[in-house]
Amino acid sequence: MKRSGGDRFVNDKSNMNRIFFTADLHFGHRNILRYQMNRAFADRDDTEAHDAWLLDLWRSTVDKKDMVYVLGDLTFFKSEDARHLLEKLPGRKYLITGNHDGSIKAYSNYFQTTAQIFDLTVRPNMCSWLTENMVLNLCHYPLLIWNRKPHGSVMLHGHCHGKLDEYNRLSPDLRFDVGIDGELSRRCGGFVSVGAVYDAVMEKTQGEPFAQYARQNYLPEYR
Repeated sequence: MKRSGGDRFVNDKSNMNRIFFTADLHFGHRNILRYQMNRAFADRDDTEAHDAWLLDLWRSTVDKKDMVYVLGDLTFFKSEDARHLLEKLPGRKYLITGNHDGSIKAYSNYFQTTAQIFDLTVRPNMCSWLTENMVLNLCHYPLLIWNRKPHGSVMLHGHCHGKLDEYNRLSPDLRFDVGIDGELSRRCGGFVSVGAVYDAVMEKTQGEPFAQYARQNYLPEYR
């Protein structure tokens, strides 16, 4: 799949600090293709082929030293099937739990951390093209208010399968859906890299520093 030219480092296998985000993969969900008609093999309603496509997408994108933040709804597989899936997924995995992650909570040892909300600070020493820290608030669900929002932190979510993209685009909020069915994922051809997030933020802020943008664009009650 074609990936965005602005998606920094997504194809640079020499960079060991690559960071990816995804959500709502729904491995093993028999009905997902009836709800998400733009996914691969939806025209055939072939769940097994769809799962194989998702697995290939993950393994062709993510190396074992890459960091992958899964913002919920990874799989509908139960028990041992869920464990077998996790064993096939490379990368250092971080789970931000969604409403369909009951089965994999039992396998927390396959994740670096599991949480409902997670704050991630990406620093210039991690990504050389950054000129200031970028604070990301990660949650399966989209939030109206989140930690350090008045200081320019960025809210990443899943759950909505792209249905909130227009709302996010029209809102001044720095909030983006990183799920597999969303606009950012389509731009990247799959998983959303930290570079793609930065590019989306810069597009919205028109290059302003994060905190300055927040001061100028948020209502007083949000500051």
